Amino acid sequence: MRIGLVYLGRRGAGGPISFELATHLASREPVLAVLSTHLEGLEVWQKSGLELLTTSTYRSTAGAVVAWLNHLQLHHLASHIRAWKPDVLLYPLFYTLNPFLQIHLRGIPSVVAVHDPQPHPGLRDRVYHFIENLSIRQATRCYVLSEAFRIDLQQRGVRPEQIDHVPHADLSYYRRFAPQIPVSPSQKAGKLPTLLFFGRITPYKGLEVLLQAYRQVCQHRPVRLLIAGDGDLRPYQPLLEGLPEVEIANRWIDEAEIYTFFERATLLVAPYTSASQSGVIAIAAGFSLPVVASNTGGLPEQIHHNVTGILVSPGSVSELAGAIEGLLDDPARARALGQSLQEDTLANRNWDKIAAMVGEVCAKAVAAF
Repeated sequence: MRIGLVYLGRRGAGGPISFELATHLASREPVLAVLSTHLEGLEVWQKSGLELLTTSTYRSTAGAVVAWLNHLQLHHLASHIRAWKPDVLLYPLFYTLNPFLQIHLRGIPSVVAVHDPQPHPGLRDRVYHFIENLSIRQATRCYVLSEAFRIDLQQRGVRPEQIDHVPHADLSYYRRFAPQIPVSPSQKAGKLPTLLFFGRITPYKGLEVLLQAYRQVCQHRPVRLLIAGDGDLRPYQPLLEGLPEVEIANRWIDEAEIYTFFERATLLVAPYTSASQSGVIAIAAGFSLPVVASNTGGLPEQIHHNVTGILVSPGSVSELAGAIEGLLDDPARARALGQSLQEDTLANRNWDKIAAMVGEVCAKAVAAF
């Protein structure tokens, strides 16, 4: 079975996820990886020995619209993919060009991974949700990363017998492959216990809840809060005022920098008010970093309460503060939870297993086409 893996995004976790999937699939089947020439970390792919096909992709909203309408370029890319004679096409992450490319590749079965079966709040996410619907309704099969969201995919028009579940795998890529900026001596010196909030700043991520909980925690002990990610921080300014030891990197975090933030952290806090699953938790597992997360969406499938982390009620400031304080008071327990998270992830969601499951989904798509 010849698998054409198509990931045309430029940055973010999509590249590492696609790389791990492609390399592990390639140990079983021939794989062609179709990538953007602007992909962050492309040099890792080029050193991997994988067969690659690269194409230029857009870098702005206006460029996206032009790309959707540029059927000549899409036809040209599709022709190169067809020439490789794939038996199945695998789209491991959403990208807005996917449905338009699928149109040009009719006649080849496709498998689409759906990371967010429910749209997150916000206009951009709802637009993406609409475009993704165009992709999943053309797919031969789809898979979700959390068992809890099968029904949501059905509500988007996918038949139950077309849906598979493949868990979110580990993201130790950022420790193993990404170039790493060392933690500076000044960052190491006199290190305070550090809470890490990492990722795009958007309302469903629950930063408001964390800031209220942090105000309680820092009244009882010296502690630092490290906020890293792009997004609009203006709504949170009133909550940030007067908080001690808050460090903010309010920008896109390049792959090489991710190591720095997770290596400095004592504890990852994921106070989401809603979630499908969390790539940030998967990164934390690679660093054996203990996690406090909300008991919402697919997160309980990644965190087993009191075994591989702590789950709290979404939106509960008091529970979140209590869980953070409990782990700061018991560093040995915190380390044990982080180690258990890493062991559980590597045992049950390692890339050999995930690639085998995705390969089975692809085989089913070929057989059903």
